[in-house]
Amino acid sequence: MVQVDVFWSYGIGASFALGAWRQLRRLRARKSGGDWELRWEEGPDLAASLKAVRRRLRKEGGLGRGDSEKLKELLEKLKDEYGPGVRNEYFLKNLLFLSLLFVPSGSVLLWSNPSWETMQVGRYETIPQWLVGMFTTTNITQGLLGFLVTYHYLIRGKYFRAAMQTVWAYLGFFFILANGWDNRGYQRFFSRDRESFEDWSWRNVGPWLRSDVVKILLAYGVVFLPVMYWWITRWLVEGYCQENGVNDEKAIVRDAVETFIWLNVVVFGFCLGSAVLATALIRKLGWVKGLAPLMPVLALGTSSRFGLGPVVMKKIMHLEKVEGDPVVEMPGFPREREGIPDPA
Repeated sequence: MVQVDVFWSYGIGASFALGAWRQLRRLRARKSGGDWELRWEEGPDLAASLKAVRRRLRKEGGLGRGDSEKLKELLEKLKDEYGPGVRNEYFLKNLLFLSLLFVPSGSVLLWSNPSWETMQVGRYETIPQWLVGMFTTTNITQGLLGFLVTYHYLIRGKYFRAAMQTVWAYLGFFFILANGWDNRGYQRFFSRDRESFEDWSWRNVGPWLRSDVVKILLAYGVVFLPVMYWWITRWLVEGYCQENGVNDEKAIVRDAVETFIWLNVVVFGFCLGSAVLATALIRKLGWVKGLAPLMPVLALGTSSRFGLGPVVMKKIMHLEKVEGDPVVEMPGFPREREGIPDPA
């Protein structure tokens, strides 16, 4: 559980940003007449500049006056770059979801079932305090990171890369869940305690289904899965309908249902299916021979040049191309006159 939540929380944040991709881009764009003006301002390579400052620190152990000014300039650039990405309702809802629903569910499972899943490696008495703190913290920070990385690609018009943040996160999540590091991930998941795991058989599934683990999973799942689906599907459909002036109620409902179906095809059909297939192949053939035939399957779903990945992404995001024009917020633009909500 400690491992999978790192991937899951990242995927949650990434999917929230992906769901609101049109709205987030609109917050950075200037409306000129009836169209959105798309532009990207040329500027310094922030990553390269930060690396240069970091090298200087390692070499000399301090910052000169010029370096301090440069670092301040870089921080201001980063603030301008990602400020609109966090000053909006979508980022706030992502943060609230992670803090109020996702973290409590993981904490309750960790406390009430200390010998379930990853914790079967150790014992309750041996779990270090810092690990518990880091677990709850990363369940939030990874979600925020997933949101901002996806936002980064969306603003630059890298739609497929943005979508892949969610896909790769769920691939990692399900692979750890099904296979783990020892091809026994599914055994840990379906064992209610350490004793069941050490004496593994498929008969363990029955007692597991009646355990507190399943009751807690169902209790939280009934609450936060509908919230996730509702927000992501709603934002995707609303963004498309607002941009294209769709007002037909039946068409909107039909589009929402289709979007919901395609989202599940990606998460459970491709991501979960790939993880289960990988687990079976590794168990039968070993790691190298088992993963080799899986590579074409992954390429089919994650390559932007060929395969089904771009086709499905276009259906979910209602796009014709995997890339678009980058956008930037125009400084000093009178948002109020255009009816654009100010994210600040």
